[in-house]
Formats: sequence, structure tokens, C-alpha cells
Amino acid sequence: MNLSYWETEYLIHKIDYLIIGMGITGLQTAINLKEKNKKASVIVIDRFPWSHGASTRNAGFACFANVSEILDDLKHDSSENVYSLISKRYTGLKKLRSKFGDDNLGYEEKGSEEIFSTTNREEMTNAIDSIQGINTILYDEIGLDHVFQFASRSTFPNTLGTIRNKFEGQLNTGKMYQSISRYAQLLGVKFFGGIEVESWEKVNNTVNVATNRNITLKAQNLVLCTNAFTSQILEEDIVPARGQVIVTEKLETLPCEGLHLFNKGYYYWRDIDNRILLGGARNMDKAEETSFKLEPNYIIIDELKRFMNEEIFGNEVSIDFEWSGIMGLGKENQKTPIVKMVEPNVYLAARLGGMGVALSALVAEEITALVD
Repeated sequence: MNLSYWETEYLIHKIDYLIIGMGITGLQTAINLKEKNKKASVIVIDRFPWSHGASTRNAGFACFANVSEILDDLKHDSSENVYSLISKRYTGLKKLRSKFGDDNLGYEEKGSEEIFSTTNREEMTNAIDSIQGINTILYDEIGLDHVFQFASRSTFPNTLGTIRNKFEGQLNTGKMYQSISRYAQLLGVKFFGGIEVESWEKVNNTVNVATNRNITLKAQNLVLCTNAFTSQILEEDIVPARGQVIVTEKLETLPCEGLHLFNKGYYYWRDIDNRILLGGARNMDKAEETSFKLEPNYIIIDELKRFMNEEIFGNEVSIDFEWSGIMGLGKENQKTPIVKMVEPNVYLAARLGGMGVALSALVAEEITALVD
């Protein structure tokens, strides 16, 4: 395809920063670069019309830690790394809220509850025994007192007790994405969807990026904010982790408000617009969920429906929405983001470990500092 004079000279001419990935990390990186370099040409491209990985398909959890996940992570990583990542999540959420505003994000600090039932009684015992020590460390790390508190009562059927974190919240994923996109557009950042990167090469001080449209984009700097999809274009310790989500019909009364987690966070649910959103159960079929395909997995969908009916409501409810999103994890479940220079003028910010909402603002800030 031959480009017109207008396209060549005015749409894609002299790109200072070309960002791959129109998710919330890519958009916030574009915002940061544009704010630091107001005259710079900043362009964001994506294979989809808008982000289709996790940024518009997540559950809207503005969370940073739960006890069972911490204990599980400590089996696979050092204490320093585990608590450092929690601190980064908490800091990232504060930056996100400060930048865009709670109203624009649809943010509500309703807290979270980790649920324990007869099926994970031992897990509850271990968690209770660990609360005091974890709270002490978190006070030193993020300055919050008594982050976790145990309660023996719950409105859910089959529940033995809960551990509450009053400092966590939830947001409206649609509002968040719209707000970040609008902010970037007002700064003059350009977006082009439907463009997929096939390869790039350095020619002198320019990065020539070949695309599926038979268009070569030329940029001074290339920034990859492709999260799970990074492994399709770079050899990195990143694998896709697909997550299934269902949402009920609108209901007059709901069994709960706020964030809820079960089985080390593999099941997670919340209220939204007089509905209950439930996601997870990826542990039921991890091999199949290591996929780039945005498709339903009916083994998991059926399990989520069972859990919704039996464990949350105690009766059958209708489901209005089903979808999947793609997260980026390490091959051994590593969750620490990768933020680095791949080669001169080429940078990477990826592997947000299913915590993109919490980490995106901080990761965008870190990659901007590297690029600049």
C-alpha cells in the first residue's frame, strides 16, 4: 500500500516515541513522555482497535495484597521481593488515583475480604497465624496499620471466616480506560489501531518498525508495552495467563459489596451496577488457560457458574456477560514487572502479573525514566 503525502508528512512523520500496546501501561507511558517533551511526536499503536489484552477486560480490582497469596508467594520468592512488589502495587494505585481522580476512575474504597470455608480450613489457620507478622512488615513497607483483620462471621454460605483488608478498593474498568485515553488525546498523543508489529531493525539512530499493513514506521525510540503478548516478538520470561469472567443479570438485592477472594485469589468477585462479577478458577485448567486466544473455556465457565450459584448466592442466578482477558506472568509464576532497555532506543515494560491496575502507573513512570 502506498501512503499519501498527508499520511506520510503529517500522521506518521518524525516519530519521537512509538509505543506498542494501547493498554493502560502504554497509554500512561505515552502521557508521561508527552508531558516531559511537549513538542515530541508520541504515537501508540495496537493490533486491535483498542486494548484487548487485560486493560479493558479485567475485573476492576484496585488491590495490592491478600494473606494467602502472600504466603504462597513466599514459597517461590524471597521476602524482600514479595513485600517490595506489594509496596509497588500500593504506590502504583496511589499514583493512578492522584493522576486521574477517583470519580473519573469510578473508584470506591469498599475494602476486600478473603473467604475461608470448610474446603480450605488449614489455609485459614495458617493465614490467621501469619496476620500479626505480615501486618508488622506492611506497616514498615507502606505505612498502613493493621492491614489485615480476621472475622469469624460472614453472610456467605459454607464460610468459616474472613480476613478483611479495609484499604483496598474497586474501580470501573471502562471509566478508567476512557479517562486515561482522553487524557492522552488532549495532550496530543496519536492512536492507531489495527497495526501489528512484525519486526524492527536499527538503522543509524532510527528504529524502523515493519508492520502487517506493509507500512514501515520510523521512530527515534520504540517502547514495548505489550505485557503477555511480548513473548510473541521477544524472548522474555513471559507467558500468557488467560482469565475467564462472568457477570450476573441486574438484581434488586446483592449478597455482598466490595472485593472478595477465595483460594489464594484464584476466585475473585465484586459488585458492579447491581450485578455480581466473578472471575478466575484458572487453576482448574491452567494448561488450557496458557493461551493468547480470547476464547471461553467452558470447563472454567461452568465452574464459575457453579461457584456463583452455590458459594455466593445459595441459589441459581442468570448470567448476562461472559468474556476472557490475557494477563502476563513469568514461566514460574514470577510477578515482578520487567522494565528495561532491550537495546539502545528500544525499551520494554511488561509482565504485570495480573496486577496491571495497581502497577501500571508506576511501571509507566519507571519506563519513562529509562527512555528519557
